[in-house]
Amino acid sequence: MPRITKPLRSLLLIISTTLFLSVLLTSFTSEPQNQEVIIIKQTFEQDIAALQQQAKNFTKKINLLKENKSSLAESRQAFYKVKIAYKQVEYLLEYLDPELAKSLNGAPLPKVLIEEANYLTVPFAKPSFRTFPPQGLQVLEELLFAEDVSPENTKEAIVLAYALESKLGLFQNSLPNQSLTTKQLLESLREELVRVMTLGITGFDAPAAGHELTNCAVALQPILTAVKLFNKDASGAGANYSQLAAQKLEAAIRYLNKHPDFDTFDRLYFIREILDPAYGALTNLQEQVLPESVSTLKPVNNKAISLFSPNFLEAGYYAKQDRQDQKPELIQLGKTLFFDPLLSDNNKRSCASCHAPNKAFADGLTRSLAFDFKGTVKRNSPTLLNAVFSTAYFWDSRAQYLQDQVPDVVVKNDELHGNYEEVVRKLQRSPAYKKMFKNAFPEESGKSLNTNTINRAVAAYVQNLVALNSPFDQYMRRETTQFDEAAKRGFNLFMGKAACGTCHFAPIFNGTVPPRFLESESEILGVPAMADLNNPTLDNDIGKAGVIPAEVFEYSFKTPTIRNAAVTAPYMHNGVFTTLPEVVEFYDRGGGAGLGMAVPHQTLPSNALNLSETEKQDLVAFMHSLTDTTSTQIIAAPKNLPRLMLHRKLNKRPVGGVY
Repeated sequence: MPRITKPLRSLLLIISTTLFLSVLLTSFTSEPQNQEVIIIKQTFEQDIAALQQQAKNFTKKINLLKENKSSLAESRQAFYKVKIAYKQVEYLLEYLDPELAKSLNGAPLPKVLIEEANYLTVPFAKPSFRTFPPQGLQVLEELLFAEDVSPENTKEAIVLAYALESKLGLFQNSLPNQSLTTKQLLESLREELVRVMTLGITGFDAPAAGHELTNCAVALQPILTAVKLFNKDASGAGANYSQLAAQKLEAAIRYLNKHPDFDTFDRLYFIREILDPAYGALTNLQEQVLPESVSTLKPVNNKAISLFSPNFLEAGYYAKQDRQDQKPELIQLGKTLFFDPLLSDNNKRSCASCHAPNKAFADGLTRSLAFDFKGTVKRNSPTLLNAVFSTAYFWDSRAQYLQDQVPDVVVKNDELHGNYEEVVRKLQRSPAYKKMFKNAFPEESGKSLNTNTINRAVAAYVQNLVALNSPFDQYMRRETTQFDEAAKRGFNLFMGKAACGTCHFAPIFNGTVPPRFLESESEILGVPAMADLNNPTLDNDIGKAGVIPAEVFEYSFKTPTIRNAAVTAPYMHNGVFTTLPEVVEFYDRGGGAGLGMAVPHQTLPSNALNLSETEKQDLVAFMHSLTDTTSTQIIAAPKNLPRLMLHRKLNKRPVGGVY
């Protein structure tokens, strides 16, 4: 996540946010504990107490700084101690109370709380929302490590320091009465490895003070301690897995401490050779320790042995319905509907008109042609490959599920311009379609063909457009030893100096935030209206603010996947850039604000990256290594479409329409 250095606007509002804390740790249960878990929980309680004490010391130092009785260097040193103490408890605190963690160490961005969301279902309804200023360690870091720390910065830091201390106190007081299970502990260990691989080594939560890699080493130490405890009582395969995990964790900590320079750190080697194998060992260890463990459907697959396993994320989790029952009949129906122009008013346009398989399910246009060829639609059509791994759809994030995206496209005047009543009538004229709906939705009895089942079927098909077998994936899964050297350097830049990985999160390289992958972000980049970066003008599309009229959402757009970017030009919501080098150049200059445009809420840092020409080429090489369109051969268009009774003209409609 890019950083905002904008000062906090309202002291009273900040104080009010300190009261926003749930001390009911819902992840805890009263299940029996084994000896390892008891020891770890006792250590965790001690570490939380130590963190609380460091927070108190920090608050004192900040107050002394305000009174000119202490130096800025001393306050910064006190901050370092708090950050290190936080890293020691990060794995379990963030697992047990993720909402608390966001307020303690979340991204330094304002939070928009939607109080009334009926705008999602009721036409013309407007959302009710409140905007809260950012808080926590990252905001404190930006305040204290700014080039010029003003008295106003110090005052804001004092308020945030008291809030931090207060929240930790509430959490600390609740701990003795809570229990912890083996399952929760093992999951928290694996979750921390994902956090380090995807966020820690990218500098995601170290916006100004540095020490990113040192922080990662500290965060991994309690994981190593816990694994060693399990190893003492393990036997057979469990002992082998715990021993391997311990060896890899020791190697990871050594490597981080030996290579502390952020820009030159070899992230590709670190993940592939050290930490990802540790993750796989912990997955196998959990299978041995809890072989009968049953868990509810969630984004991360408990059985995946690598961050880059094809099944690391559960596509079914992101579905609104049909989350676990993806029957072939349902997918085939959705595929047929996707390519059938009957969903449009003129029977000439289909979903595939803007998302063609031979173009990686994009269309290669700056903006897609509008209905009846009258101009273009408002925004660029992104690829649908891997689109399922998201909780926000459309460039302005106005839909939460794929299933909710379908009707918006069907009825929109400049897209399919359709009417569901008429669509249902047309489909009912086809005996083949009626049979397909009945087979796909047997539970619907005689009413299987309706608006909802149409949406469910199309969404189910798109949900299966998963392409995670690129050359990069094959290398990271150790299926090959061959990988382009420029792409290797590009990955290290992407996840490091170039800061791409702080918005485009591994492994999907989109805006869905690890380690739980429960939320998809949008960003404000200051995208220009034209590709001329020497004379830029800001594109006038306000993006997410057109849906939720919050000032901090102006010009905010969903963060798309980088996968298949090499074959899905042009880029950005308005298709302004036609090549990847153009995109890299835009980011290298600091986005719109870096180019000199007024973008007050830009979430992309406005300072230049100062990438060399070789580094820019390496970044492009890495993005090319994420290309995987092999699956499109399997999910290509159907050979023909179902026929309608007594309708010779419509039976001549081409697969995919005429667009």
